[in-house]
Amino acid sequence: MRRWILYALVMGLVLFVSPVEKTDVGELKPVELLYIRYTDENKVRIETDTGDLGVGETLEDALSDLKATASGNIFLDTADYLVIHRNAVTLLPKLWNILRPGTEVCIGEEGREETVDFLSAHKPGVTLNDIRSGRQTLPVLKRTEERYRIEFESNYRPAE
Repeated sequence: MRRWILYALVMGLVLFVSPVEKTDVGELKPVELLYIRYTDENKVRIETDTGDLGVGETLEDALSDLKATASGNIFLDTADYLVIHRNAVTLLPKLWNILRPGTEVCIGEEGREETVDFLSAHKPGVTLNDIRSGRQTLPVLKRTEERYRIEFESNYRPAE
């Protein structure tokens, strides 16, 4: 019985004294949409619906740049949509550990603020988790003039 009390006291002390990184909620910048593509210089470019941008040699470098240059603390856990360019589909496996499994995914040529409005009304219906389990092909978000449309191309499956 004494050991149990001693262990409980030690654990309580560890939890009480251990450093915790605190973040002011007002500094958080929630993201609804991420748009990822490779540039002509073969760099990863990440854009958000909040207007923030990150560029780097790798996905990790681009995410670091995004977080370092944003006007607040970028909060990716709120991302509902991922629009990924055809040239960056190979990055999907790395995104499984960065974004929520329920983040909806589609292929697209751009990510704009109005893209979020369209995707909110016309859900892609395919999540990162679906793609990870190999159950879905990727829908394609097409834009002509000022109109969007989602199409399914049966031949577009991300590489494992």
